[in-house]
Amino acid sequence: MPGARPNILLIVIDCLRADRTFDPDRSAQTPGLHALAERGVLFSHLITANSMTIPCMTTMFTGMYPARHGVRAMVGARVADDVPLLAEVLRENGYHTYAEASGPLSPFYRLDRGFDHYELRDGVKSSLLGEWGDELIARFRDGAFREPWFAYLHLWGVHRPRQILPEFNKPEYGRTEYDRAISSYDARLRELLRVIDEDNTIILVTGDHGEKIPENNLENRVEFFKKSLSKGTTGKASSSWVRARRKAVASLRSCWFSAARVLHRAGVLESPLVSVTGHGYHVYDSLVRVPLVIAGGPVPAAGRRISQQARQIDILPTILDLAGLAEDAPPAAEGRSLRPLMQGKTLPAVPAFIETCQNSREPSSFYGIRHDGYKYAFDANNPKVPEELYDLSADPGETRNLAAMMPEKAAALRALISGHLAQAGAAVSMTDEMSDMEMAGLAEHLRKLGYVE
Repeated sequence: MPGARPNILLIVIDCLRADRTFDPDRSAQTPGLHALAERGVLFSHLITANSMTIPCMTTMFTGMYPARHGVRAMVGARVADDVPLLAEVLRENGYHTYAEASGPLSPFYRLDRGFDHYELRDGVKSSLLGEWGDELIARFRDGAFREPWFAYLHLWGVHRPRQILPEFNKPEYGRTEYDRAISSYDARLRELLRVIDEDNTIILVTGDHGEKIPENNLENRVEFFKKSLSKGTTGKASSSWVRARRKAVASLRSCWFSAARVLHRAGVLESPLVSVTGHGYHVYDSLVRVPLVIAGGPVPAAGRRISQQARQIDILPTILDLAGLAEDAPPAAEGRSLRPLMQGKTLPAVPAFIETCQNSREPSSFYGIRHDGYKYAFDANNPKVPEELYDLSADPGETRNLAAMMPEKAAALRALISGHLAQAGAAVSMTDEMSDMEMAGLAEHLRKLGYVE
């Protein structure tokens, strides 16, 4: 019966870090998101399954880790048709489903399954901060969505190129462009949430993954250098000049990574990734720790902040549980509902498994785990890459690698990752191959966004 179930609004802000949004030492101004958290619950340590958009969104929509749903690279992999998606489950239970996607979320990946309306827009030209945002707010205000509705909004403006409202492009709204973009989006989200019937709507705000941003002189210089190199690489792929520039950028980037590793082994650099920015290449908390705010509808209005580790695979079962559809969760979903924690109850601590992602057809071999207060990471295919172990309680910035000093702990966590990977593809069939025409179309879409050269 229409209206018998709560509406569901899932807002995913690309590259949204938890620390830059909610931690006490943040410089971004986020009164809107803080007010929403006060009306509901904040999970301050939601750990993503990957550090790139497509594997993360596939995880969010399936409740499965990449090792199980099979989408572990940006090119050539898409979720199999026999894997149930969140929108499909909700539509089968009477929901009208709408998606406003952006960035790399092309229908090629088949994450549009289950949506009555799936719009892929240019996240820069059609921004929440501009005319498109005005129109979107008006649609919610004027009841354009049939109840009960599930609306998924993927917002691009915190991702590069950062989008900042002119009045927010000041130091008081953030130390960096990244922080000022968060402040800008917080202000616009406040306008959006004012027109939502919160009593009858479950509202979730999260990030698909995080982002490493320039934090020191060296990183700022490298960022400036990268921007200067990238100028002139956004034209049509058929342009020989554009192709040459892209190849040059890719070659220089590869050379820098190799040189940085040599300098690290020689003791010149503290880390081989000291000047790397962006996302996708590692499992540091800056890349995989995102916030999750849940408010409205049946959510306890307690202003509770939960620091216990939650996982991206838990979002699907939590949404279904809050909507009264816990029994309809797909059997292959690996996550669990976070509702007990929201009610002040306890849940056993469980590990969060993490992968990195390649801009190619091949999955990455770099894996991580966050468990029992530690983070461990290693490259399964390259023994020359040092394994890493961090005590997150004593070293939340992940600056002191303890792998050599705590080999037993490192081995135990590595064994958990190995056991997790051994289950890859065991529950469902893996993704099918794209046709040559589909691959060409997807590659061109990703080139325009800067994901592939």
